[in-house]
Amino acid sequence: MPNFLIGYKDAEKNNGHEDPMLHEFTYGDLKVNGEKLLSLKKGDFLFFHKTIYDKRYITAYYLVEEVHLVRKAMKDPLIMGKYNNLHLQKSSDQLGINETVVFGNPLRSKVLDVPLEITKELLNQLSRKANLNPEQTQLAAISSALRTWKELNHQDVNLLFSLIHENEKVGRLTNTTLSTEEVYQVLERDIEKFIANNPEILGGKNLTIEKQQYIFSDESRLDLLLHDTSTNCRIVVEIKKGKIGREARQQIKHYIKLCKEELGYSDVKGIIVCDGILPYFGNELLDAKKENISVQTYGWRLHIND
Repeated sequence: MPNFLIGYKDAEKNNGHEDPMLHEFTYGDLKVNGEKLLSLKKGDFLFFHKTIYDKRYITAYYLVEEVHLVRKAMKDPLIMGKYNNLHLQKSSDQLGINETVVFGNPLRSKVLDVPLEITKELLNQLSRKANLNPEQTQLAAISSALRTWKELNHQDVNLLFSLIHENEKVGRLTNTTLSTEEVYQVLERDIEKFIANNPEILGGKNLTIEKQQYIFSDESRLDLLLHDTSTNCRIVVEIKKGKIGREARQQIKHYIKLCKEELGYSDVKGIIVCDGILPYFGNELLDAKKENISVQTYGWRLHIND
């Protein structure tokens, strides 16, 4: 069964043409690439990659559910009533040779929370090695090597899923230096994953992760619950990417209460991890210390590359 690694451009760099349409898991193409799409069967995989700033990333994958020539798909009112892929919006006389549309399984296809960087090392692990031009920058060499679709076998697919899983587990915040642009992409969940993997960063070598994204009976969800093994205290950690105000204090107080009532813990504290405190709320949040709630802020360290 064929599987493919496919490059694409953002719509704003492609004359407004959005394809793949990741929100509906469709993708279309024609001519030689259309013929490749026609070779797909249900259960095959498509991985999509693009340039983000100065690196190449896998950003999504589809588990193929159906493949149709566009001419055939246009005769199906259920398809035409549900999907908006631009290949389906053409008139019959505009369709090209082998113009084909693929539909990904909506439950088993995914836009990645953390895009997977395509590196020289990753490409060298694939069954079909990429010949990178040593005279080019890494981005240019990788982009050139992947200009045509790369066919993947079963082992390649398993490798990519293994790397994707580990990458999303760790998040963007690792020991790798982020570019300025990448810092802006950091999400609350990236900070959460970093703390979950490094709980001691909050000030104690005896801190261990106990629960992550735990849902209480009222459907509220805490980010992290840590256990201080030296004191047997539980610590609720609430993460905010921006600056915080009164609502953050009320939210974490609620989680502390639920940890006592629903989980049966008697000694529970709270830590809010954030970018800072909004004006006029500083004293109020400092007073939260009396309720065993502290505020810790994060920042970025300057690094000069050679």
